[in-house]
This record gives sequence, C-alpha cells and structure tokens, in this order.
Amino acid sequence: MKPVNDRWVRVSGIGLLLLLDLYSTQTFVQPFGLATLKAVLEFVILTTMTWEVNRWILVLFRKWFPLLSQTKKRILLVLPVCWIATILIDWLDMSVINATGFHAPYPPASFLNTLPGALIWSVLIVGVQEAVYYFARLLKAEKETEALKKENLQTQLESLKQQVSPHFLFNSLNTLSYLIGDDAKQAEKFLDELSKVYRYLLRNNENELTNLATEMQFIRSYFHLLKTRYGDSLHLQLAIEPRYEAYLLPSLTLQLLLENAVKHNIIHKTQPLTVQIMTKSDGQLTVKNNLQKKTQHMPSTRIGLANIAAKFRLLNQCEIIVEETEHEFAVTIPLMSN
Repeated sequence: MKPVNDRWVRVSGIGLLLLLDLYSTQTFVQPFGLATLKAVLEFVILTTMTWEVNRWILVLFRKWFPLLSQTKKRILLVLPVCWIATILIDWLDMSVINATGFHAPYPPASFLNTLPGALIWSVLIVGVQEAVYYFARLLKAEKETEALKKENLQTQLESLKQQVSPHFLFNSLNTLSYLIGDDAKQAEKFLDELSKVYRYLLRNNENELTNLATEMQFIRSYFHLLKTRYGDSLHLQLAIEPRYEAYLLPSLTLQLLLENAVKHNIIHKTQPLTVQIMTKSDGQLTVKNNLQKKTQHMPSTRIGLANIAAKFRLLNQCEIIVEETEHEFAVTIPLMSN
C-alpha cells in the first residue's frame, strides 16, 4: 500500500512533545540564557528522535500486519516495543549529557523516573499515528469500494446491453426457431440455458464478487448457447481444481474473456476455435485460445481487458497477465481467497 502522508502529524506531534517537555521541566521559568538554549536544543533532538523512532517501528509493524482487521493486534504488539525504544532513547540522552557535561548531570534516579514518562509518550505517539493511519485506510477503502461499484455497474450494464442487443436476440431466437422445428428436446435445453444466462446477468447486480464455482456454472450455460450456434467449430476445455472453486473473482470476468475470444477470432469448421479455462497451482486462473484473428475490424464495446485490469487494481490484486504469441492468446488473472 502507498505510505500515508503524515508529515503534518509528525511536525505537530514533535512540537507538542517539545512543549510538554519544556513545560514539565519548567525550562522557561528560569531566566533566559545559555542554559535555556541548551535545554531547548536537547529537547528538540530528544523529541524528534523519540517520535521518528516510534514511527519507524510502527511502519515496520504495518508491513507485517497491514490489514484494518489487524489493527488491535498490531497496536498490542507495537506498544511494548515502542516503550522500550523510548526508554533507551531517554537513557541514551542522559548518558550523553552526563558524559559530555553539556549541562548539569542527571542523577541515577532519573533513569528509573523515565519509565512512566516513556510509556505515556509511546501511547501518545502510537495512538496519534495509528488514528491517522486508520482514518486514511478507511478513506482509501471507501474510495476504492465506490470506484469498484462504479466499474462493476458499468461492466454489468455494458454486458447486459451486449446480451440483449438485437443482434444477439436475433441469433438466439433464430437458433431456437430452427431447433423447435428440428429438435424439440434440444430446443427446450437451449431455452433453459438461455434463461439461466439472463437470470445470472440480472441477479449479478447484487454482488461485485462471485466464487469460481458459480461463475463456471454461468460459463457452461453461456457456452451452451455459443456451442449450439457454432457447433463443432467452437470448443471449450476446462481444467478447474476443486480446491479453487470457493475462491473469488469479479463477476462476469470469464464471460468477458470468452466473449472476447469469440468476437475477435475466426470460428469455422476448417478453423475451429478452442478456448481453455484452467487453474494454476499458484492460485491463478488462465483463459487462453488459439489465435486466428478476424481480418475485418470489430467495433469496441468498451468491455475488454482494460475493464478487467481496472477491477483487479481496485481490489488491490496483482496485475493481470496478457500474453500473445503467433499462435495463442492468454490472459491470467489472480483468484482471491474467500
């Protein structure tokens, strides 16, 4: 995740600690002079080191426990570490002062007296930094959710428009009309799969994500319509490991990739198109087809790889991988653990 911009928090926090230190030691009660300047210089260095070291420890723990759901665990683990670090910084400061004679030495009791003060500073620093971090993560998550919803609704709208277009309906009804007169049983099966396709598309508005098993059920119905139309000129090969069926992916992703393959490639008995959908051992899924591009230009419907890639970026997933060779076109997408 991109680091949170907390510069203003650091500057104001260090300033606040400096004022508290100066107030607690009554630095400005004494007549202004060299001793006052030395005290201010010491506390500027001390408060800056204390805040920045605590912040560095926090950033380190955020890398290990980055999720919002891990906030409580992260704070409970980081507080003792920050407390110890603050104590060591205080002891280092007093040891350097005593060794250099910068000003009057600290008595031995001062080393023990730093324990409660160090705890208070650590709680303050961790509390402020984590509050800012948590708030920034919430804002980012909200923006990503809204952007994902917008992207998903656009995909659903465009996909639904594609399916209910006069061209699609004409082909589907023409196929159904032919089957009714030629094979009533096959016509009934075709109509059943057609209803499943439309039912899935209409219900899909409710969820941005779906599990792989549900998506594959839809793909089988969708492919049945294509297979009825193209016959032996179109083939679908599936290799889905059962352990990945519960994994999640954006709805209609596979339909868009299958549609893309059918739209942009020649489908003929002499040049059959084969689409393969397979899971990989690393938790990714690949959709590939033999490449035989149509020579005529196909108009864009704004549904494509850019749309799919945008969804995965909004979900903070790995980038999709698009590979094209002389004979094959493949798209690999990450599957998300539920």
